[in-house]
Amino acid sequence: MLFSTMKLLFSIILIVVILIISFIVGLVMLIRGFIRNRLAKYAGMKPPKALMLTGIVLVSIPLAAIVGLSLWSITSSVNTIYTRSHYQSIPDIWRNESVSHSRAEDDIIYALLKSADNGNREAFVKNFTPEVQKNKGFDKAVDQFFESYPVGLSECEKYDMTRSDPASYDTESTAKIDSVSFRCELGETWYFIIIEYCYFNPDEPDKVGVTKCRVMNLEAAAVYYENEAANPADAYPVCDIKSSSEYNARLVGGRAYLWTPTDTPRISQDELRRLLEKAERLDDPLLKYAIGEPNLIIKNDDSTEYGYFFELSEHNGTPCYAYFQTDSERGHILWALLCTPYEVDYDHPLVEYKANQ
Repeated sequence: MLFSTMKLLFSIILIVVILIISFIVGLVMLIRGFIRNRLAKYAGMKPPKALMLTGIVLVSIPLAAIVGLSLWSITSSVNTIYTRSHYQSIPDIWRNESVSHSRAEDDIIYALLKSADNGNREAFVKNFTPEVQKNKGFDKAVDQFFESYPVGLSECEKYDMTRSDPASYDTESTAKIDSVSFRCELGETWYFIIIEYCYFNPDEPDKVGVTKCRVMNLEAAAVYYENEAANPADAYPVCDIKSSSEYNARLVGGRAYLWTPTDTPRISQDELRRLLEKAERLDDPLLKYAIGEPNLIIKNDDSTEYGYFFELSEHNGTPCYAYFQTDSERGHILWALLCTPYEVDYDHPLVEYKANQ
């Protein structure tokens, strides 16, 4: 694919260079022809018709190419405008035109959130693949989506845009499937959005469009990401809004977590740094007494390591957290990082990586 693109680019550059050379050579021959023609009148010689004719031809070729290209461009633009006036959704464009990954992403995010903000159920639904629209219960799911949807998300700034890895396509007929997730703040509430879509599939056009659209508030996102691998695939659009009275959730490092409050007095990051100069294990009595029980424990089944979050005292008015990674339960501290609600500070770790001696 890359070789074909480079070959096409080289061919275009070569044609442009040839046309430029043709124009320059033709112009030079035409000028010389006019000069010799003027001198021939005084010398009684034949005018250099062949030289002038060749110059005119060489100059005309690139001019004709420019005129032809301009007419083709105008015709193509008019045809595109006319054709697009009959499209009813972004997937209609994808089924008939080739678009880039970035344009497909921008267009579908805007189309989904804008139609939802406007309460335009019909426009919202048309962004989904015909396959998804045929699913039993789809219409009811759309109704429930609009009942819970927080109007205004299309105007919010997007944070922590996460995309699927760009795939390499070997043939022009390979389906192109992507996903994007991000968070945004509306009022004082954080929302998390996940969109999955196919923007190219000439063999199966019914699979072109949105296949997943999930909108969650902080509490719902914390529950969803608690065990993401166990979540069933979404067959419909979902707007999941959970109550803060039912679930205690925190935004830490840009991610949503279920949070367990503790009664331990919060220490500052400077106090914690001093403690970590002496303590190398999370079960060290002095460290355990100072920071108490963790607010969150992360343990992956395929690893012996543990992750622990502790709430610290605020720093310059901003909530502050410590994240520890240990080699075992409350074991040797591999590394420790500071977190705010919005980011993880990798540049100033509480503890540099320590291999267990």
